[in-house]
Amino acid sequence: MRYFAIAGSSTQRAVEQQLWLLAEACTPNSEVATYTQAIMDLGATICVRRRPLCPACPLADHCGARRSGRQHEIPAPRPRSARRSQSVVMLLAQQADGRVLLERRPERGVWGGLWSPPQFPSIAAARLYAATRLAAAVLEPQPRPTMRHAFTHFDLEITPLLARCAGPAGVMDGPATLWYNAAQPERVGLPAPVTTLIRSLS
Repeated sequence: MRYFAIAGSSTQRAVEQQLWLLAEACTPNSEVATYTQAIMDLGATICVRRRPLCPACPLADHCGARRSGRQHEIPAPRPRSARRSQSVVMLLAQQADGRVLLERRPERGVWGGLWSPPQFPSIAAARLYAATRLAAAVLEPQPRPTMRHAFTHFDLEITPLLARCAGPAGVMDGPATLWYNAAQPERVGLPAPVTTLIRSLS
């Protein structure tokens, strides 16, 4: 890209097509392997992305980027891909004694094997769960402030919805469900945002 002073990123389709045309035009009819190895070595040792060693380059006199003083601008950095964002609603079902309903997450996926409040794609789905699965649950009229948690490749936006439950609430402890008492915490794995949410209820 430097030699022909091609601006832009190699991830752009138009730039990629131009580079292929130039590669085909420059590739010799004989000793192709030698030529290919030579340009690979040149790129790996001299025409490197940062701080190219132009004085040591045998092609420097004809390099378009060097002649225009843009050898430090070409090639352009690859554009960063936009981070994904996922939104969920966590139902914080809490009994009168302070215990909070948790479910064990599947082994595969986000927070695999850890425990978290029941999770839903929408507030409507969370309300339906509370109405059909929890006995005498009283939902707060509005969800609590959204919490954001950053993973390596995406951001998770958690909207907490509190449900106050009277009595046993109709859901029993089991292999996949647990009424968690923060005052006497059991040895179960909790994601950091879940710990923060539970503490915010005290």
